[in-house]
Amino acid sequence: MARKGENIYLRRDGRWEGRYIRGRKQDGKPVFGSVYARQYQEVKRRLVLIKSQLLQNPSPVLIYRTGQAAEWMDFWLEEVARPNIRESTYLAYRRQIGKHLIPAFGSMPLREIDAEKIRQFTGVLKSRVAPNTMIGILRLLNAILKEARIKRLIEANPMEECRMPKFKQRKARVLTRAEQQRLERETVRQGDLEYMVMLYTGIRLGELCALRWNDVDFVNNTLTVDETLQRVQATAGGAKTKIVTGLPKSLSSVRVIPVPYFVIRMLRDYMEETGAAADGYIFRGKSGGHTDPRTLQTRFAKITKRLGIRGAHIHTLRHTFATRWLEHNKRGGYEILGELLGHSSPKVTLQFYAHCTQASKRQSMDRMERIA
Repeated sequence: MARKGENIYLRRDGRWEGRYIRGRKQDGKPVFGSVYARQYQEVKRRLVLIKSQLLQNPSPVLIYRTGQAAEWMDFWLEEVARPNIRESTYLAYRRQIGKHLIPAFGSMPLREIDAEKIRQFTGVLKSRVAPNTMIGILRLLNAILKEARIKRLIEANPMEECRMPKFKQRKARVLTRAEQQRLERETVRQGDLEYMVMLYTGIRLGELCALRWNDVDFVNNTLTVDETLQRVQATAGGAKTKIVTGLPKSLSSVRVIPVPYFVIRMLRDYMEETGAAADGYIFRGKSGGHTDPRTLQTRFAKITKRLGIRGAHIHTLRHTFATRWLEHNKRGGYEILGELLGHSSPKVTLQFYAHCTQASKRQSMDRMERIA
């Protein structure tokens, strides 16, 4: 069965057609090539072979006839990156390339992008986007130029001469114990089980919305996270959005989370009340499918406003879970915590929650007594 984004279609004559970009016109528009076969798998095999040959033996004239950076960026996105990334990541890359990279570098020859131009671009970004967005854009530019260097389209990657900007990590907003107590009482009273699950598992919002009942192990009291939902722009620069389903953020995000028994009990009661199917979504929308992450964000904002909890957003629940976990697990807890949160490495966990371990050290020192 053909998948979205593969450019493989079933023709009226019963044959399968696979399309690929084989070159560019003078105006930069793509020139497509096609392969045909009676079987879908055969077309897919031929496409993989042709794309591999194009990547191994790229022709600068074939890839971008005008020599403009915009054409290489488009080729990199569609032919190099897209087959290996999630659709949500592809859409994010496409948006960043169209909004930031092409306006800055697109009209110039690829070989004219140098370290000084990148530094000037970095200065402009600092005044326009958030720090994390800026880092993401520069990493994307580095990946594009690195591949161009590998393909010998440029002699060196100018990003190697530039230092990645460093920013002070903002301290994550964490609910106080009093705030958490008020929130728990309100969510239980209202039957908003979603927020209790987030508070006691640290699960991400998209992962929560993608949970199905067969992800819950009522015997071993665990949740399996192997899917996520994300709202993304439907088109580059467009206002319309859509929800896409895919694998979690990284391989380490696919995980099994032990769940406190009282939360499992709440889930069991909720399942009996709703009479849900085993393969159905736990938290359903009006149509019976998955709930919209935006709906939960809006509802959470109303709850916190009503309770007088300021400066909190739905991701605060994940930060609160992490902080409470470290408060109860002071010895090397960040390593296990990173696995529970689905972080790619303990370094990521420390980056966000080092202040928690520092507070624990302070408490330990304060408990020390004078001997003499």
